Parts: sequence; structure tokens; C-alpha cells
Amino acid sequence: MDNDNLEYYERRARQETEAAESSSSAEAASAHRLLAIEYKAQARELRGHQKSERPKLKIRSS
Repeated sequence: MDNDNLEYYERRARQETEAAESSSSAEAASAHRLLAIEYKAQARELRGHQKSERPKLKIRSS
């Protein structure tokens, strides 16, 4: 489930970045850039959450 969400947020960030680049007004470009930033932040948070769920290896020294 998290992987689906991660792909969604990454895709939406790319789409909003592209929309910002092709916008005809500064206001629209700014709105698209802000949305891209938010989607990137959500993706980054999910990636961090997935990493924290991995089991940690225990190294034993003798």
C-alpha cells in the first residue's frame, strides 16, 4: 500500500513540476510549484517511513 502511495506522490510531483514549467502565468506556475513541493515532501516522508520499518541487523562480537 505504501509503495502505491509513494508512486502516486512521485508521479504527482512530476506532473505539477511540468505544469509549472508550461504555465502561462506566474501565479499558476507558483501554485503548481507549491503543489510539487508538497507532493515531494509526502514522497520523502513515505520513503523515510519505509526505511524505518526494515529490521535492523544485530552484529555480535565475540
